[in-house]
Amino acid sequence: MDPHGLQYFVVVDGKPAGPFSFQEIEAMQLKPTDFIKPEGEKDYKEVREFQTLSQALNITHQATLPQYFATLDVRLLALGIDYFVALCVYALIALLYVAGTAATEDRIATLLLGLAVIPVIKFIFSVGFEGSKRQATIGKILVGVKVTDTRGRPIGYGIALVRNSAKLVGVLTLGIGFLSGFFDRKQQCLHDKIAHTWVVKDRLI
Repeated sequence: MDPHGLQYFVVVDGKPAGPFSFQEIEAMQLKPTDFIKPEGEKDYKEVREFQTLSQALNITHQATLPQYFATLDVRLLALGIDYFVALCVYALIALLYVAGTAATEDRIATLLLGLAVIPVIKFIFSVGFEGSKRQATIGKILVGVKVTDTRGRPIGYGIALVRNSAKLVGVLTLGIGFLSGFFDRKQQCLHDKIAHTWVVKDRLI
């Protein structure tokens, strides 16, 4: 996106100010470490973190590694939301099944057995959403976290598949693989370490 046509908010003396045009921020002679938020961005970042903008301002682009990691309670909340979404999808499928079949005793048994599909739906959603540009499932989006590699970049569908498949290790270790995140400074669970991923949250100003 062309930085010249955007509006910007800049942190001045510790407080957000703006909006400013590109010409106005160019006249401010911002330092690489000044915080700025172009329109359309959720978060303030250092000027040098925006590649196109930093180049337009003759500032050396330098990506900053994530510094804020999602705690396990936030991740559990996101997990609960994701399973609720998967349950809603299953309920819709079950409704269509009931509408298309005659009332029989076998139908109830089929619906109960079908509950095992919910984790599969959640798995598919997790791989699809985490591997996308959003980098987050619906639950993660709602609580403001996303999945990145250890350089803060999107992970893509391949790593998303590895990450979510590796969660089976946490299940086989009776939850120890998940609880290990409590003792890690970056809140990495075992499946995150296997896939070399982080779950990061938005930086707040």
